[in-house]
Amino acid sequence: MRFPELQSGFSLTDIDAVVFDLDGTLAHSNPDFAGLRAELGIPPGTDILAHLHSLQGQREFEAASAIVHRYEMDSSAKACWIDGARELVLHLQHQGLPLGILTRNIREAAQLTLSRLELSLEWVLTREDAPAKPDPAGLRHICQAWQLAPARVLYLGDYLFDVQTATNAGCRSGLYWPGEAPLPGYAAQADMLVPCYHGLKACWPR
Repeated sequence: MRFPELQSGFSLTDIDAVVFDLDGTLAHSNPDFAGLRAELGIPPGTDILAHLHSLQGQREFEAASAIVHRYEMDSSAKACWIDGARELVLHLQHQGLPLGILTRNIREAAQLTLSRLELSLEWVLTREDAPAKPDPAGLRHICQAWQLAPARVLYLGDYLFDVQTATNAGCRSGLYWPGEAPLPGYAAQADMLVPCYHGLKACWPR
């Protein structure tokens, strides 16, 4: 069990609600991004959604969107819990914290992932419900619905866009980064690094 690393000035006692990213954060459901970019004919690291929006022709856009849809649905059909994530969610629910999900995925794929996890939360926003991350609109909407100050809400994800979204919304950010892979440069921007959900559950205030 490995415990989270908190930046100076950040405490879990200040958190009244948690919003999660979905793919790669709660579930093993990330699409094969390398294969997807190769099939789309775009370089590694290219923002796939930005690429879609850059396409001018309707036929080209629809063809590329169909490829993205296929990859997202295929990965969601095989989704399963990340180690410790289910236990963390149940623990936070038991504590009475409001929980939600903000994902860049499409609604259909997100619902398929959630059905495989047997997880139901009141708030699940996809890129069809709010502008895609790192735009903070979706996260701000959830905070407003909960009537909570953004600084009292933790957004937990596994990528740069998640950290940026939290910062843009005025929320606190948590970066899930398991394993021995070197930390990315943007990890220093997160309020909390989470290498293990069991460790986060164990140190969450009761």
